[in-house]
This record gives sequence, C-alpha cells and structure tokens, in this order.
Amino acid sequence: MAGRLEGKVAIVTGGASGIGRATCLRFLQEGAKVVIADRNVSGAGETLALMEGSDEDSMVAPLDVSNASQVQGVVNETVSRFGGLDILVNGAAILIRTPPLVEVDDVVWDLTMDTNLKGLFYCCKYAIPEMLRTGGGSIVNIASMSGVRGIAYSVPYAVSKAGVIHLSKVAAAQYTSQGVRVNCIAPGGVDTPQMRGSTASSETFNQRNAAHPLGRVGQPEEIASLITWLSSDEAIYVSGSTYIIDGGAWASAE
Repeated sequence: MAGRLEGKVAIVTGGASGIGRATCLRFLQEGAKVVIADRNVSGAGETLALMEGSDEDSMVAPLDVSNASQVQGVVNETVSRFGGLDILVNGAAILIRTPPLVEVDDVVWDLTMDTNLKGLFYCCKYAIPEMLRTGGGSIVNIASMSGVRGIAYSVPYAVSKAGVIHLSKVAAAQYTSQGVRVNCIAPGGVDTPQMRGSTASSETFNQRNAAHPLGRVGQPEEIASLITWLSSDEAIYVSGSTYIIDGGAWASAE
C-alpha cells in the first residue's frame, strides 16, 4: 500500500533533531523523498542513518537558513536531484533565553529574527516558484504557542514565532489560488533538545510534565503526525490555518 506522500519531494529544515528529525523519518515511511536541511551537519547525518533510506530517496543538505544563497542552492539541488519540490517544512529555529525586553541584546534579537523569521521567509521565497512550476505544493511552517500567547523568558523567540504565524496567513492568501497551500502549526511543550535546553534544568522540565493536563509534554512523533497530514493530499482543502497542538494545555490554563 502506497504511503500518503508517495512520489512527493520534501525539504525539511531543522531536520537534525527534535520535530524536524521525527518529520524526516515519518516522511520517508510515507513514501516521500526527503532532504534533511540543517546547519548541524553531523546531526543531519544521524537523522539520515536513522531513516535507513537509500541515496535515491534521501540526502543531507548543509544549510544556514539565514543565508539566502544557501537556501536557493538547496532548493536548486533538490530539484536537480529529485526532479521537483512538493513539500517544504520550515522547522529550523533557535531559542535563546533573554532578560526582560529593555535588556535584550541586539545581537540576540538579530540572530533570532534572522534564523526564525527571515530564514523561513527565504525558504518560502525560493521554494514557492518551484512548486508553482509543477502545479502546486504544501508548506508547513512550525511556529510555537509562544507566538500565540507569548513567553516571558525569550522576547525575540516569542515575537519571531508570532511573525511566522502571520507570514503563513499572508503567503496562503497570495498563493493558495495557484495551488500552493501554506499552513502553520503552533506546538506547546515538546520533548526536544531545544525544550530541554530552554527549561535550564531537568527539575524545571519535570515540573512542566507534571503540570500538563496529560501529565507529560508532547513527543516529536506526535507533532510529525500533524505535519504529515497537512503535507498530504488528505489536507487538500486546508490552507491559511494555524493548528495549536499542545495536548490541551492552553485550553486548561487558568
């Protein structure tokens, strides 16, 4: 039985770990050809090894998403190698804990925006023309609940993720009629290296688990399931939407 992404070609940024890695693994299982794009080349290589695919259906592409020429190069290489581009998952992001707004360093602000928002813009900018050339495609942008409700421990991260949500809506408004669907997901807490690092201690992480309505934060594979559905033709009528996936945490918040 063919997978839901059979014959599709996908680029997943941030594929070296966490949600990106889980998405790469799921995409290959569903029949897609997968480009693991990340500046963490060793981590991307580990993802490739876990995928147990062949050179015909997966590859690693070193990528700093904040570098426009690198983004364009990865898109071009993907099209040259696999014949097109059907799916883009924008997962590359950084989270740096910061003091209150007036004490945030310019360097941290710029680095976060360049990676989380401008990098996503570049990926869409160079992927969309290739999707249009072959009749359409699907883009899934990974935002965060931080972009919906804000977080106190990182001003630039929260603002950048709010920008991801709005960019997704604007892109959907401009390109859905031409066959390119653009959607966004806003995960809550997910057990990834980034989240464990942002909590600053295992004790704080465990407290997040205990306070969650389900008694635990999410797993990357659970987020990858939603990404897979949005990327597939099963979601052909879905564009311009932002999906909160947090296990009911926001609904349960007092």
